[in-house]
Amino acid sequence: MLAPILVGAQNLNDIKNQKPFTFNGALEVRTIGYRMSGAADRRNPFALIISGSPTVSIYGWDVPFSISYTDKQTSFQQPFNQFGLSPTYKWITLHAGYRNVSFSPYTLGGHTMLGAGVELTPKKFRLGFMYGRLNKATAIDTLTQALVPQSFTRKGYAIKVGYGTEKSYFDINYLKAKDDSAGFDRSRQITSFNTAPAGNTVLGYKGQLTFLKYFLIESEAAASLYTRNLYTTIPIDSLNDPILKTLKKFAPINATSELYTAFSVGVGYRDKKYGLKVNYKRIDPEFKSMGAYFITSDIEAWTITPSFIAWKNRLNFSGSIGLQKDNLQNQKNATNKRFIGAGNASLQLNDKLGFDLSYSNYANNQSPNTVRFADSLRIVQTTQMYSIMPRYVLTTDKYSHTLSAAATLSNLNDFNQFFADAAISRNMDTQQFFFNYNIGFLKDGFNLNTSINTTRLKGMGTDQTYTGISFGGDVVLFKSMLRAYTNHSITFGKQPEGKSLIFNSSINAKYTVYRRHTLDFGLYLLRNDPKNTTGLQQKYTEMRGELAYQLKF
Repeated sequence: MLAPILVGAQNLNDIKNQKPFTFNGALEVRTIGYRMSGAADRRNPFALIISGSPTVSIYGWDVPFSISYTDKQTSFQQPFNQFGLSPTYKWITLHAGYRNVSFSPYTLGGHTMLGAGVELTPKKFRLGFMYGRLNKATAIDTLTQALVPQSFTRKGYAIKVGYGTEKSYFDINYLKAKDDSAGFDRSRQITSFNTAPAGNTVLGYKGQLTFLKYFLIESEAAASLYTRNLYTTIPIDSLNDPILKTLKKFAPINATSELYTAFSVGVGYRDKKYGLKVNYKRIDPEFKSMGAYFITSDIEAWTITPSFIAWKNRLNFSGSIGLQKDNLQNQKNATNKRFIGAGNASLQLNDKLGFDLSYSNYANNQSPNTVRFADSLRIVQTTQMYSIMPRYVLTTDKYSHTLSAAATLSNLNDFNQFFADAAISRNMDTQQFFFNYNIGFLKDGFNLNTSINTTRLKGMGTDQTYTGISFGGDVVLFKSMLRAYTNHSITFGKQPEGKSLIFNSSINAKYTVYRRHTLDFGLYLLRNDPKNTTGLQQKYTEMRGELAYQLKF
């Protein structure tokens, strides 16, 4: 299956310089041979695949197509069942068809809309409008008469009004959307499989201020009024509230209406070598907007992110420290508090030797809010990770040598006293080591590489070790017309169930016959050889060969 493709914005400023019609793309014919020994086949013994991707361009507007043939099934289709255009002329951008426009993350935040709109940026003004369909109604299955889950056609519009530049601006955003209730039986009972038409009104702002060259303040906030059932018969008890009376002038309000808020602000300093930023975010539980697919809610967080460059640009550091918690309205059985700390540093000692270092610490501490909270469910954990990656590069007139290594240690410590017994401990330690060496023969166009890696997992009732050795190389011949490369690896495994061995091998070659004509060859071998086959493990050998002809036009 081919994923949908959206046609991007087209600039009409230089349309007179565009060619009226162009045609280009690629065509490939690929044959695949397959053989399995010791296990069931995972694909057909032989396959023929013909694929192409022609693109028609009309005055700079690209329209891609796709052609495919495989296993005696053919298809010719446009890879977009969602089609849209956004032509631009000077400060005017028009939107038509399926578009993903974003005014702010809390109002219209990248939700696919089938409709039309416009964005205007005359001088420092920032104006935008979109109207269309946000969701398509589901249809009843004619065979089973089932409808799980049900959804209505959802339509809405969004408005953005702002003023400023990329560095300093202030925007006001507004979204209003609701479900089409045509055919909805207002008297039926609402269940999880039978939803009611809903409505949503969101008002928010987004702004940024840059001052004194290096200082920055940014903030965004929104209030979302979400009505889950536009036609509920349940009366509301507080219609006399002056705030509700005011809101009812702009949006429908009943007993299923809820008001959510979201707010974030950041203050920072940044010059060529130093930076520091402090962020605060608070989003109410279940905050949602019909113009955004997903918003992380029920969260309050403080984050500090320092960074600096020192020692004549040889040392770079960036990090973050944060505190986060949920259960803002005390609706859950427990409150989860998290501490997040991370740092990354890059040190270049000289032109040849350098190091990359990283550290992270994630701590969870859950505080029960109710008496009937089981101790076994409480989360009190700390996850730490240390990593060091040295690298050494030496280059001469004839050779280039690259050595790199990595050591990563991580551990999960569970401090819940219920699991203090070693037999049921939930602690987990992970160790990973890697070494790689590559040598390049610059004048011959020839490269060789080898590597060794080891991974060990210990904890939660298991102790597994995997050690792998690999080697390979590539060469370019006949004035770069032929490129051949190969890679082979052996992995030794040790588990409580027994030892295992996995062998992987591949040989590839690509030959340019003439300009845009290319032949591609590949041979692949996989051998799985576990010592204990009493469980799900199987001994098998799998081989695959591929030969392809490629044409670009």
